Amino acid sequence: MDQVEQIFYDLFWRHKACQNLFLLSKEEFLDTKTFTFGDKPINISFPRIILSNIESIEDYNHSKIKIRTDNHAIKSESLIQEIIEKYKPIIGAFLESKFSGIANRIITDLSEDPFGFILPIISAFLSGEGEGERVVIEFLHKYNLIGNHITNYEQLGEYLEKEAFNKNVKNALSEQNMWALLELLKSVKDRYVTEIYKSLHNSNQVLVSSFHDIDNFSDRLKLFSMLYDAKIIKPSKEDSFLECTSCEPDTYRGVFSLKINPIKLKKIKCPICNSAITFYVPYELDPVIFDLIKEKDGMILHALQNLLKEHRIKFKVNINALNDIEIDCIYKIKKEVFVVECKMYKQNTTQKKLESKIKEHFSKLIKDIRRIQDDKNDRTESTTPILLVNIHDSKLLNNILNKLKKANKDELYQKGKILTINEIPIK
Repeated sequence: MDQVEQIFYDLFWRHKACQNLFLLSKEEFLDTKTFTFGDKPINISFPRIILSNIESIEDYNHSKIKIRTDNHAIKSESLIQEIIEKYKPIIGAFLESKFSGIANRIITDLSEDPFGFILPIISAFLSGEGEGERVVIEFLHKYNLIGNHITNYEQLGEYLEKEAFNKNVKNALSEQNMWALLELLKSVKDRYVTEIYKSLHNSNQVLVSSFHDIDNFSDRLKLFSMLYDAKIIKPSKEDSFLECTSCEPDTYRGVFSLKINPIKLKKIKCPICNSAITFYVPYELDPVIFDLIKEKDGMILHALQNLLKEHRIKFKVNINALNDIEIDCIYKIKKEVFVVECKMYKQNTTQKKLESKIKEHFSKLIKDIRRIQDDKNDRTESTTPILLVNIHDSKLLNNILNKLKKANKDELYQKGKILTINEIPIK
């Protein structure tokens, strides 16, 4: 086993909070964005997690920051438009004076004979070495873009660097134009920062406070501190975002490059009012652990394998049968065969939908086992079906199982179990 895996599973089995997080579905655990191509949305999960002291999307500070950020985006967008409108005549006049005549000639030639205009260029680049250079230089000569003394790419490079670029830039960079450029760049940068900020606070997950009804804030930060020390997570190359919601908007709001142990995040205070800062801090996930989370069955099947290995129980995984059946894991203790189907469910869904999915998957597991037994004409071994899930609501799972057993008297239904990773039989 990889050293990173060993370190990770040592933390995983010792800390329930670690299990709660890493057994989330990958869309809920990792920073996941939804992109639409055509009519079909596609979820893409990135190898990073976002730590924040926001408890949930209903949290007051979260709503406050969202409103502030949306307002900031509107103001930035308006400022960019104002700058463009203000300096459009200046930019237009400069371009008109330098390139209008040349552009008109090119457009005229292209309109009158588009085939004759484009074909020599394509032919030259497809023919042989040196032809492309010759055609480009001739094109620039024809439209008076360079002097006739320039005959190759090397001379062209020197001309652009020493004469054309410097001359035109000096003409363009008046004091007024420079202010226009700087204002525009600042506004665009501010707009970009605001969009990145929005992507963080609109993220699908806010990990420090996930399961805040199970783990408290301090325990969760301690867990991430241990993951940080173990190098399971490390500082991200991406920026962190901090804002004081106690101060007036834009009083203390910034983009920071942070390399900080998560346990120290709670110590960050506003330098103006000394209130706690609301933060969104991305951390990179170790590539080995990221690959485990991305697996088809998420981390739960891999965690099961680790558990069985630790207890020296032989097992098989991903067993194919009858062309259309795949069993996730089979292992045997004494004379009992355990057939395990692993399922990772999203936590942020309705109980009704969750119950429907669990019933569907449990029933399919029973049917698959029966089909395999009937194909072999062998029902002699004692078999226990297990649906292994990442749902920690034992009351819900027991209610679902009781309903299934009540509606189905088949022996496999009666022996079947719906379990979490800590309830798996290992003796």
